[in-house]
Amino acid sequence: MSITANQPLPSTGRLVRATFIAAAVASVLLVTTVMPAEYGIDPTGVGRALGLTTLAETSADDAPVAAAPVTGSNNEANQTLAEKAKAAFGENKGQTLDAAANSLSAGPVRTDTLTVTLEPGKGAEVKAHFKQGAGAIYRWKATGDVAVDMHGERPDVKGAWTSYSVEAAQSQAEGTFIAPFDGTHGWYWQNRGTTPVDVSVEVVGFQADLYRP
Repeated sequence: MSITANQPLPSTGRLVRATFIAAAVASVLLVTTVMPAEYGIDPTGVGRALGLTTLAETSADDAPVAAAPVTGSNNEANQTLAEKAKAAFGENKGQTLDAAANSLSAGPVRTDTLTVTLEPGKGAEVKAHFKQGAGAIYRWKATGDVAVDMHGERPDVKGAWTSYSVEAAQSQAEGTFIAPFDGTHGWYWQNRGTTPVDVSVEVVGFQADLYRP
């Protein structure tokens, strides 16, 4: 076998033409075979004629759908919710679960309002009975700054309470509340000023009442 040395290299023009031809062939293969087979996209109709689009359809149908993951602290309630979701709507891989975010109540929604007048140096309490998990939206407003303790007390327990919010000087507040236990929940306001202060409170939710002890 003889080796011929110093063979001429292809010209720049030939290299450019070869590159364009290779790119054109790759583009044609992409449009006519790869896209129909992998993604079901067939702009030319060649893929369907060759039966390639059925590959994409089969791949999509055979892909496993993951069950909705169970998250949150109440796993038993979340597992029940997962079973209900699957029965009602099927499995959805983008779905997560947190049953603790929803608390149903058998009672009606109430709107209660109450106003108390605090003389200088005096305090007053306003409470409502809540079952554990029952919630409400509240707002209160005073004509001057007052000290406030938002708290709850368990039934038949004297001299003990659980505070949710404490401020030394506040004239209004609003928010949402979910009762952490059965009992009475509400506010104690104290007027530390030198003139009377009126405090008005409104509660909308699943409380049983709103009263002054």
